[in-house]
Amino acid sequence: MQRENQEHGNRSSDNLTPDKIRERVQTIIQLPALPTVALEVIQMVDNQRTSASSLGKMISSDQALTAKVLKIANSPFYGFPKKISTVDFAIVILGFDALKEILISISLVSSLQKQSDLFDGKAFWDHAIVTGVIARRLARDLGYRVSGEVFVGGLLHDMGVSILHRYFPNEFKRIVEISRESELTFLEAEESVLQTTHAHVGGWLAERWNLPDHLAEAITQHHTPGAARKNKELVALVHCADVLSTRINSNSCVEFDKGVSLDPIALSHLNLEGAGALHEYVDSNRTVIEEDIDLIMAMGHVPRVSK
Repeated sequence: MQRENQEHGNRSSDNLTPDKIRERVQTIIQLPALPTVALEVIQMVDNQRTSASSLGKMISSDQALTAKVLKIANSPFYGFPKKISTVDFAIVILGFDALKEILISISLVSSLQKQSDLFDGKAFWDHAIVTGVIARRLARDLGYRVSGEVFVGGLLHDMGVSILHRYFPNEFKRIVEISRESELTFLEAEESVLQTTHAHVGGWLAERWNLPDHLAEAITQHHTPGAARKNKELVALVHCADVLSTRINSNSCVEFDKGVSLDPIALSHLNLEGAGALHEYVDSNRTVIEEDIDLIMAMGHVPRVSK
């Protein structure tokens, strides 16, 4: 892995174009990928013809995955009063969307962490989980039909930052230095170095993982909700949760979100009149949001960064 990172890092960014970056992201051999069973299950969930029985059989073929699904299904996060003892029962009670949420969370919550002076991996995942939880809670309260997809979109929205740090270290160093030493936002610094941003890099990775198109769009457009076409509400929810995450935990204020603010277009997609209502919503629901965050951290064995 170290040799691979060095090979990627030693290449000059002078010849990098967005197309070359995309090609490299989608051909990194040792990039963590979704387990085969998890990927097949996610594809089955997105197929309207899939039955709960066939889905249960697929999950049950992997003992480790089965154990994790049942552990999470029985957690207070989902709040079912009786013990869920079989995968089939978990699917019936929780539904396909919650199942997809569980699978992607299990597979990806900590797969891209790597610490350095330029990148705080713990703060990165703290921010990702806070964003996912806020998006999920907001989606439910606004009546959005698929809150599980919103959680996953929030969890993965910034994964392009981790990819840039891990596989483009020289370019990432320049981006961080420019952002820290100038008035440019992190996104503007990325554009100046790479002619693209971490949002697009994350979207390309989502394509490589064969995630649903609307999830890839939520990752790609989480800073630009006005560009959403496939699912404007999903993108808007992830965008709003990303910006609002710092109201719950100051440690989720990561430098790659420097200069980011609520986009009025996202508010209009959600039929919200102004940012004040969202800020008030998060503040009034702080306790329940923090409880959800702690449960997700415990389920994924991810240490929460202290407040």
